[in-house]
Amino acid sequence: MNEYIIYCCLFVLGLCLGSFFNVVIYRWSKGLSILNPLFSFCPKCGKTLKWYHNIPLFSYLFLKGKCAYCKAPISIKYPLIELLTTGLFTYSYFYFKPSFGWIVFFGFSFYVLMLIPISFIDLEIKEIPDKLSLGLILAGWVFSLSQFNPLVDFGMSLLSSLSGIGLLFLINEFYYHFTGKEGIGMGDFKLMGAIGAFLGYKSFYTVLVIASVAGILVFLGVNLYYKFKKQTQKMLDLQTEIPFGPFLALGSLFYLFNWLKLTLL
Repeated sequence: MNEYIIYCCLFVLGLCLGSFFNVVIYRWSKGLSILNPLFSFCPKCGKTLKWYHNIPLFSYLFLKGKCAYCKAPISIKYPLIELLTTGLFTYSYFYFKPSFGWIVFFGFSFYVLMLIPISFIDLEIKEIPDKLSLGLILAGWVFSLSQFNPLVDFGMSLLSSLSGIGLLFLINEFYYHFTGKEGIGMGDFKLMGAIGAFLGYKSFYTVLVIASVAGILVFLGVNLYYKFKKQTQKMLDLQTEIPFGPFLALGSLFYLFNWLKLTLL
């Protein structure tokens, strides 16, 4: 019975965190204050929403995906982010809590969940906020310093975060040397530093391979979609700026949730 209560609490808390991430993603992308105004509002008509308009997931279903006032459509990405957040939060519990305990679960779930606003903000404005990426690096150092991180100790965490920044900087320098253009943004450097702080330098190969392959597949998939729709003017080319942060996040999640197997290879 206790386990069912925990699962329900994780599900509800995950949805609430996802709802908060929606606020952070939207307001940060628009250059608005996260805390002012305190209550959520409709981006179309500007009216402040009632508390029962903001119940994660259920309000979207009850309102049939429309604003309660102006009836403007609400983007499907809001409930999807809430479901993604609660899904990753719950899966982190199943993966870490039974074998490593609550502190390890909270440490890695913090890392996993922070990747959500980082990734979606990068998708929105092609920029990763320093407060999120640098804060994640600091959290990784503290987690390792506490000696609860089963992947790396503090010294390795510190070295790996600096190595991650340096590795992407070096890759970007090679790219710039041959093309004359920047290929990777500064935000990606810092995100790689956060990955190193939590997962260690041994994760870099897997993370970069998964991120690169995923990026290529998305590039090809988007172009095939537009070609099928006969919207060739929207097709991406090699000059198109593509956010790399979400792909780095995906690669790091693949490594984190498979690290027991990968460390044996």
